[in-house]
Amino acid sequence: MRIAHILSQNQLTGAEVYAVQLISEQIKNNHSVYQVSNGFFTNTEAEKFQMPVETNGFFEYIKSIFILRKFLIQNKIQVIHSHSRAASKLAKSARLGLKIGFVSSIHGRQHLSISKKIHNVYGDFLIPVCENIDQQLKVEFKYNPRRIKTIANGIDQKLFSFAEKKTGTSETLAIGLIGRDTGPKKIRTEFFVSEFSQILEARRINYHFTIVGGLEKNFDIKNKYVTYYETTGLNSAFYQKFDLICGSGRACIESLLSGVPVIAFGESAYCGLVTEENYLHLKKSNFGDIGFDFHLPTFNPKIAAKDVEQFSTVNLKNLAQLARDDFSLIEVNKKIERLYESSYFLRHYSKWIPILMYHKIPEQDLDSIHKIFVQKEKFEKHLQFFKKMGFTTLTFSELKKYQRGEIHFKYFPRKPLVLTFDDGYTDNLVNADPLLKEYNMKAQIFLLADAQIESNTWDQWSQDSAFQKNERHLITAGENRKKWLTSNFEIGSHGLNHLKMPLMTRSEKKIELTESKKKLESEFEIKICAFAYTYGDTDAECARACEDTGYDYGLNTDTGGLLLEEEPYSVFRVNIFPDENILSLWKKTSKWYRQYYYLKRGR
Repeated sequence: MRIAHILSQNQLTGAEVYAVQLISEQIKNNHSVYQVSNGFFTNTEAEKFQMPVETNGFFEYIKSIFILRKFLIQNKIQVIHSHSRAASKLAKSARLGLKIGFVSSIHGRQHLSISKKIHNVYGDFLIPVCENIDQQLKVEFKYNPRRIKTIANGIDQKLFSFAEKKTGTSETLAIGLIGRDTGPKKIRTEFFVSEFSQILEARRINYHFTIVGGLEKNFDIKNKYVTYYETTGLNSAFYQKFDLICGSGRACIESLLSGVPVIAFGESAYCGLVTEENYLHLKKSNFGDIGFDFHLPTFNPKIAAKDVEQFSTVNLKNLAQLARDDFSLIEVNKKIERLYESSYFLRHYSKWIPILMYHKIPEQDLDSIHKIFVQKEKFEKHLQFFKKMGFTTLTFSELKKYQRGEIHFKYFPRKPLVLTFDDGYTDNLVNADPLLKEYNMKAQIFLLADAQIESNTWDQWSQDSAFQKNERHLITAGENRKKWLTSNFEIGSHGLNHLKMPLMTRSEKKIELTESKKKLESEFEIKICAFAYTYGDTDAECARACEDTGYDYGLNTDTGGLLLEEEPYSVFRVNIFPDENILSLWKKTSKWYRQYYYLKRGR
């Protein structure tokens, strides 16, 4: 994709460090990346365009709109990623009427105003870096929760890696303070040195502070045990020079990854020593940076004194593993790039796409409790109706190509429709596939990865004593599964052997998703991009696991996002029953149906 990162930098901040690391990863992934900003304080391989993003006065702002718009058009930008409110505001005006996706990372608490509540300038998706920002956007600003996607800071773990380090054994306690010499971080740093030095001196502990990220002349600190270090390139070797780090946000995470104990003290709160027990709680505030007001953080000397006594007892290895799992740059960037694709897709097609769910297509009606069949003759009438109404069927691999810009949206159908089938019943090949070919339509089949499963044992008929032998339950198994490759069905995963995923542990969910994908790709020598949750039963953890394990879509039943790309790992599907008629099919494929269903059922 062609991506423009827009910043309003007049000095180095965490927002630029965040953007630079994403840019590096995206260039590795063969995207064309541009960096637009007032100034550049860190080197990148992106093509740079300097302009007044943060402007002084109305007329300069209008001029910048036209400059940025011209840049976007000339460079055929597909997605904008903004990193400040000034950048977002400018980007929103510049892309007006253009088919360009637009997302904004939000690094801090936003000042509340009526205009901000009315006018969301942040684009198609908002990306808060921690849960406290997420809550503010949802509760105070009342922004659409389906367009808010919390994604943490990504940290390059090649630069920050764990090393065993003995702490508290040197004669002088070396403390690193990571901050800036402007704004609240400057005040916090001055305050910390003053208060913490008193605690150390009262305990007769020799100490030395190194303030990282500011000039001595800009601080009001009168302490002979303080030196200053201005740098733009930190790594584990630097952090590991210290016995203790004080910082917040990225600095806190980098310290944890490096195996150095850290006191989280940000613009919002003095959180104290980071431990396994408080890690998840502190992560919500980005380790002290983001609170629920703009007051300077309070400092409790008793808590700080306890932190000094206990910092050498922290399990640094376990904390480093937690940080690796949560802040991997590669994994964070995957989520960001997936949002780019969703934003780009929605900018071109912002209507609901009907996704219908079928199971069996028998010759005759079945005596079924769950009604998961449509008789062959009726199924043909369904296809005739779709044809008459002008629908064009798509598969998920085709949708993926549109969202990634691999197929131009001028070819996207006026009325898209997705037909899905679960389990892989033999009658799908015998009865449904010839009809799909006759009417020139495609469908998605979700197969179990266990190729030896021959019949449905999870949905028994109450009056069927010969369950295992009755052909109505037969699933295509063994070598016969190769027939799917010459059918009008595209293959997706339905798990290993049809177990309920919400009942699994987190690791079991990942195994179910990963192994079923791997087995199907090996068996059929194709890429698998979509997963259908068994029984249509899922939860938020299943959706996260589906994304983490490399799928592009995860499909529910009767619940999910209002639009496909709002919740691509919780996709709403419409149940199709044996007694559907023309009127019910018209209703279930109408563009208003998803909104109607949500208002009626609340899901």
